[in-house]
Amino acid sequence: MNQLKSTKISNLIVFLFLALCPLAAIAQSGGTSSSYSRFGLGLLNDQAQGWNRAMGGVGVALPSGNKLNTMNPASYAHLDSLSFILDAGMSGNFGHMSMAGNRVNVNSASLDYVLAGFRLHKGLGISFGFKPYSTISYNYTTVDKEAYRDAATGELVRNTTNYQGDGGLNQVFIGLGWKPFQNFCIGANMGLLWGGYDHVMMQEYTTDGESNSHFDAFNFMQHADVLTYKLDFGAQYAFRVSPRDWLTIGATVGLGHKFDGDAFLYRFMTTGDTLMVDGEKDGLDIPMSYAGGLAWQHKNVLLVSADAHYQTWEGCRIPAMVIEKGNVTYPSTDKMYKNNYSVHVGAEYTPDPLATKGYFKRVKYRIGVSYSSPYLNIPQGTGGLESSSEGPEEFGVSLGFGLPISNRYNNRSMVNLGLQWLRRAPGTHNNLITENYFILNLGVTFNERWFMKFKIQ
Repeated sequence: MNQLKSTKISNLIVFLFLALCPLAAIAQSGGTSSSYSRFGLGLLNDQAQGWNRAMGGVGVALPSGNKLNTMNPASYAHLDSLSFILDAGMSGNFGHMSMAGNRVNVNSASLDYVLAGFRLHKGLGISFGFKPYSTISYNYTTVDKEAYRDAATGELVRNTTNYQGDGGLNQVFIGLGWKPFQNFCIGANMGLLWGGYDHVMMQEYTTDGESNSHFDAFNFMQHADVLTYKLDFGAQYAFRVSPRDWLTIGATVGLGHKFDGDAFLYRFMTTGDTLMVDGEKDGLDIPMSYAGGLAWQHKNVLLVSADAHYQTWEGCRIPAMVIEKGNVTYPSTDKMYKNNYSVHVGAEYTPDPLATKGYFKRVKYRIGVSYSSPYLNIPQGTGGLESSSEGPEEFGVSLGFGLPISNRYNNRSMVNLGLQWLRRAPGTHNNLITENYFILNLGVTFNERWFMKFKIQ
C-alpha cells in the first residue's frame, strides 16, 4: 500500500515537472499582454516565488531551509544540510484591459523561475537559477478619432497606427549565504542580465476606408541588445522574543549602474528600404534598490511578515523616439522614470506541521496584500518628452496553499498553489488604460534527501 502511494506521488511530481518544461520558451516572449510594457524596460517581474507570492510577495526577512528564498541571499545560510532543493514555477494570467468604456480580454502564460540550492558547509548555502527581470509583450492599434482633409486632393484621410513589442530582460544568478555567528546571516546574489527589445510602430493612411500610399507613413522600429551584470546583497538577524516566538529583521541592497548595451532606431521607407535613423551606446541604466522586512514566527504554526521596497529610477536613462516638426531623433533620456516604492504584507498558518494523521493539518494556508507606486512616466503624444502622465499603480490581493507531498522517504516536497487579483490603474490620471487580472500561480518545490547516509542492514 505504501509503495502504491509512493508511486502515485512520484508520477504526480514527474507530471508537474514535465508540464513546466515546455513553458521555458514562453518565458522569452513574456507572460503579459499589457500595453504598459511598451515603456521603459517593460513590466518588472515579480521576484517572489510560488510560496511567497501567495503571501503578498514578502521575503526580505524570511529564511530558507526546506525551501528557497531568493529575495534575500542571506537566507541561503539556513539551507538544510541533508537536502538538494529544486524549485520551479509558472503562472497564467486571465483578465481584461479597459479604457473610455472599451474593454479587451487578455490571457497569457509564462515560466516564472527555475531555481536550485543546497548547503555547501555548516553555515554556508548556495543557490542558483533563472528568473525573468522584465517583460515586453503587446500588440494594439489606435485610430484617429477625427479624419482630416488633404489640402491637395480634398479627400478625408484617417490615420491608423499599430504598435507591437516583444522582448524583456532575463537573469541567471548564483548566490551564497553565510552565517558568521549565531542568528546573523549575510549573502550576495551575482547575476547576469541579458535580453533586449523590439518596439515597432506602423502607420497606415486610409481614404474612404481604403489604403492610400500617397502619404509618407512614419514606420519605425526601436531595437536594443543588452548584456550586463546584477549584484544584490542581503543580511538577516533573528532573535528570540519568547520561548515560542522569533522575530527576524532583514535588509537588501541592489547596485544600480549603466547598461552595457546599444539601442538603435530604424525607419521603414515606402521604397522598401530600412534606414537607421539614430543610435545610442550605453544609454540605459538600472536603479539602486533597497528593501527592509520584519517577520514574526510563533512556534512553527503562524508566520507574519511585512516588507518595504524602494527603487531610485529617477535619473536612470533609456533611449526614446522623439518626433518634432517632422524630424525624428532617438536621444537617451532620464524623463521616462520616477522613483517608486512598494509595500507587502503576508501571513502563513499551518494547523499542525508535525501531525501524523489528518493531511489538511499539515497544509500551509497563505494570504497577503501588496501595493506598488508607478515607476514610469508615460509620454503623451509624439512631440517630445516634456508632456507625460504618471504610469500605473499596482494593487494586489493573494491567497494560496502549500500542499505537502508525502511518502516514506520524503515529507518536505511541496506543491504551492496561489491565486492573485492584480489591478493596474493610472493613479491620478484617468486617460490611461486600467487592467484587472486574476493570476494563477503554480510552484513545485522538490526537496530531496540527497546527502543522507542510509544504513544497509
